[in-house]
Amino acid sequence: MILGSFSLSSSSKNSDTFDNIRKATDFEGLIYHPVDIGDFTGGFFINPRLPYKHSDFYYFNEANDLLVLISGSVFNKSELFFNCNISTPLPDPELISILFLKEGPAFVKQLNGDFSIFIGRPAKREAYLFRDHVGVRPIAFSTGRQTLFFSSDILGLCRAFSKGEPVDSEYLLGYFKYIDYRRTPNRLVKKLLPGHFLHFSDRGIVISKFWEPEKVRIEKKLTYGQMLSELKTILEDAVKIRCDARFTAGAHVTGGLDSGVVSALARKEYAHQHDFYGFSWSPANYVIENVRYDERELVRKSCKATNIQPVFSDTESKDFMKLICDFYDNQGYFHEDKTSEQATQLSTNLILSGWGGDEFISTGDRGIETDLLLHLSLFSFFRRNKITRPRQFIKTLVYYVIFPALGFLDSATANSFRNDARYIKKPFKKSDRQALKNYYFHTSRHQLHLRQLRFYNLQERCESWSMNGFRKGLEYRYPLLDKRIIEYMLKVPSELLCKTDHFRPVLREIGEGILPEEIRWQWYKNDPVCWAYNDDLFKTSAGLLFEEIDELKANPDLHFVDFCLLTEDISNFMNQPDKMNSKVLFRALVYIKAIHEFTKKYHKST
Repeated sequence: MILGSFSLSSSSKNSDTFDNIRKATDFEGLIYHPVDIGDFTGGFFINPRLPYKHSDFYYFNEANDLLVLISGSVFNKSELFFNCNISTPLPDPELISILFLKEGPAFVKQLNGDFSIFIGRPAKREAYLFRDHVGVRPIAFSTGRQTLFFSSDILGLCRAFSKGEPVDSEYLLGYFKYIDYRRTPNRLVKKLLPGHFLHFSDRGIVISKFWEPEKVRIEKKLTYGQMLSELKTILEDAVKIRCDARFTAGAHVTGGLDSGVVSALARKEYAHQHDFYGFSWSPANYVIENVRYDERELVRKSCKATNIQPVFSDTESKDFMKLICDFYDNQGYFHEDKTSEQATQLSTNLILSGWGGDEFISTGDRGIETDLLLHLSLFSFFRRNKITRPRQFIKTLVYYVIFPALGFLDSATANSFRNDARYIKKPFKKSDRQALKNYYFHTSRHQLHLRQLRFYNLQERCESWSMNGFRKGLEYRYPLLDKRIIEYMLKVPSELLCKTDHFRPVLREIGEGILPEEIRWQWYKNDPVCWAYNDDLFKTSAGLLFEEIDELKANPDLHFVDFCLLTEDISNFMNQPDKMNSKVLFRALVYIKAIHEFTKKYHKST
């Protein structure tokens, strides 16, 4: 984790402000290494559980006036060493310094990795911030009095500038409606967007975009066999370059394609590792009757076939209440917070995750029907959507073509929005229109992919897991978010995704020989056992919160909550529980309590 301040005024290094930033990010067990060069004051934190050295974070080339700090990793170093005629492997910061001196800020286009980079040139009175193409690694900044402040701990940076001000309401409301997820709790602090770099100098701040996936064009001559072959090669390499022998690795496992393929390929790369754990959010010991699908059985079969030891969630009610109170750290990813604890207990410090597959390589059917109609691929369209089944045909046309193009939400989705925001006061209920557009509305699959990048839910999860994992000595890597996979899927014609009638066809085909056949051909997306388990945890925890309403109501940061309606519904539930939509009530109580605990820690003096 990196942080710092770079001043253009030698008379004001803003040391007090930087001290506040450092204190706000000083977590127990982390070791801080200060760096003080010229008008730069900053440094980096190391977690002893991670196999990183001083040289993996920092490099200073005094002869060329070049300071480099990096949070994260460059994965395609072998390729870069070859291109630069470097015969001896170098740490990432030193390699970056060579590339920057050779090509300037355009060097970042060559990198494939998860990184936030600071480059300072004290004598030239300029500095740069870079964020990786997809935005896996977080970085935020603020400016004032001719000084650039930055940190990869976004919340810590916001706290340092809060001065007791309320937390931005829209930021907190992200658990009840769609918001602009690029927001931070403090209006003075901005996230550097993925695929962008910032230049700071006497002329001020200039932010430039270096990755432009929107310029990728559909390759109409691409063949089906070529697509599968090339994507499989890229996928295997995406996993391989993220596997580092310095780490003790594990993976997320489910009964699905994304985590199944990633975990199986990662296990091969760690064949030397005796115990390779597969972490699942499904409960270890939880029974429900008449279940149609139990993901745990598929997890066990998948792990047995790939020599992975499955680890199921052992969260209990008392654990869940603690996870709710740790909302500042886990950002609502309660089950992953528990997974991270299990990983550290099992001496695992790297998790390979299938996160991001749904949006790109394992895309299902969103956008495909629209493309087939627009490209007049009528044979494929009518083969997929048989007019002999008129009800299903009309449903597909309306929900997958007309509504996304015209910007309409279906009634079920609109109703779920109303439920989520039930206890939010009217002026605050409305979702951000651009966020809705990015997620739901599109006129082609190409546009859908691009809007998924802009929606920012991919990056929001990565930011949260990155910081919470770092505190515990755990790193996450996401092979399915490799920039090459995203660019490739942008050039694939939708017609190639219709060669079979399979849902999520690409990974299903690529998975042959990688996944057990039972996993490759299973169609369920959600695990009913896990959902029921989660509902029970929310119900039990919410029941404990009925008596805390007065305390929650006294929190000024929760001014957007309709406590009158909330109190009324609690009373109605206690008197007539069968007549209430209890899941909506329980969910709201848990998240209101979680946000309450978040604000308490956020306002705590540094």
